[in-house]
Amino acid sequence: MPKPPSAPKSTFNSSAQIAAILVSGVLLLVIVWSVWDHWSRHHEVLACDDGKRYAIDTRQFDTQYLAYSLKLEASMDDKRKLSLALAPEQQAKLSEAIMSANEFRKFLVAGFDSCAVTKIQYARYGVRFQALDSFAHQIDELSVKATRSPAESASLSTLITRYSDLAHQLGTN
Repeated sequence: MPKPPSAPKSTFNSSAQIAAILVSGVLLLVIVWSVWDHWSRHHEVLACDDGKRYAIDTRQFDTQYLAYSLKLEASMDDKRKLSLALAPEQQAKLSEAIMSANEFRKFLVAGFDSCAVTKIQYARYGVRFQALDSFAHQIDELSVKATRSPAESASLSTLITRYSDLAHQLGTN
């Protein structure tokens, strides 16, 4: 007697199905966590003496005020790239200024979220951080050039000094 036709074989075996389910589960958890993290950080309302405000986090502040400063900091970490562009004293000055600005940024965000920094103070500091970011952008543009004219080298030195001075003056009125 002839054998009855067999059912078509599944294209996935059971271990592949389990792996697909696990990957889907992990992906779903990451998405849920990301959405929850974003939502919870942007919807915390604080009642301060100068009125209600939404809590901010460092990531939000960095995106708004320090995009180029963070790029410049990453360039500072890549010593090979920047060592060709800057003299050692310029590297040290810039590195110190970046650390100073980062420390003040942490203070500012924590102070704002704890109502120790008013909305007006925060706005004033925001303007200073935007100026820092503008200097960082200009420094980054000049420092990545393979060759610079004497005028560009002088401009780079001036920008680093201005960046450093402003970073050290962040906490003053």
